[in-house]
Amino acid sequence: MDHRQPDWPQRTRRQALAMLVAGAGLLGAGRGRAQERVATLGIVPYLPAQRLVTLYAPLQPVLQAALDMRVELASARDYRAHVQRLRDGAYDVVADSLFIARLAQRELGHVPVARTQVPLEPLLVVAEDSAVADVAQLRGRAIAVTDRLAALTVLGTRGLRERGLLVDVDYTLVVSGSHANSLHRVLVGDAAAAIVSVTTLAQVDPSLASRVRVLVPLPKGLSAVVYHAAPRWRSRAAALSQALVTFAATPPGRAFVRSLGHGGLLPVREEELRDLDPFVLEYYRLS
Repeated sequence: MDHRQPDWPQRTRRQALAMLVAGAGLLGAGRGRAQERVATLGIVPYLPAQRLVTLYAPLQPVLQAALDMRVELASARDYRAHVQRLRDGAYDVVADSLFIARLAQRELGHVPVARTQVPLEPLLVVAEDSAVADVAQLRGRAIAVTDRLAALTVLGTRGLRERGLLVDVDYTLVVSGSHANSLHRVLVGDAAAAIVSVTTLAQVDPSLASRVRVLVPLPKGLSAVVYHAAPRWRSRAAALSQALVTFAATPPGRAFVRSLGHGGLLPVREEELRDLDPFVLEYYRLS
């Protein structure tokens, strides 16, 4: 995603990159120490890896205190690889997409521990000067998305189906890899529209956001991000939940949630995610 990066000192850049997990290997310092216990915070790859590690780095000391071990950050190359890492048990705690969190709970025994206060709010956007004035005019056209398995895509395609447009029948999806790339695809004419979110338009370069307009809002989701823990941490789930929610109420925690546009963190009940099962079916249709 093409974000305008702040002019960080070189040391800050190196520290951020030192925490980054890219591809198959961990880049965290001290990886080779045989006796050291290390937990991994997996982050769903909805933004470029460097951007994710910068945004979520404030959680590292919070989770280290809750788990009583060093924590490293990880992100897969795409959503499919992310789900495979979940199935492989690679993550201890996960900052996840809404429907993948439910999949992990239902199929892998993961325990939800917290969710964002702000819901996931998908938008269907077109170029500011586009002649498209109605969703029906997208029939036979392409719509840009970050990933077929992203929660925004799941919500968006379901919302479009309710408006009479079927994915892969009435329109095609163009996978862009990032929200900024989705907007670029619209602006250069590779796609007639893009499915993004309210927070996307706040996070991308203003000069990019100003060149698109909202065609229609799409159905909202419970939360933008759900945090969940692997089954091996079930005994620590309550402590993790308390640690995350308490942190979000502190000055550094408020800065953290503000940087993500998440509003705050709330405890999440396991039954809340069960209501998402119809959307999990939509996820499987797209996979």
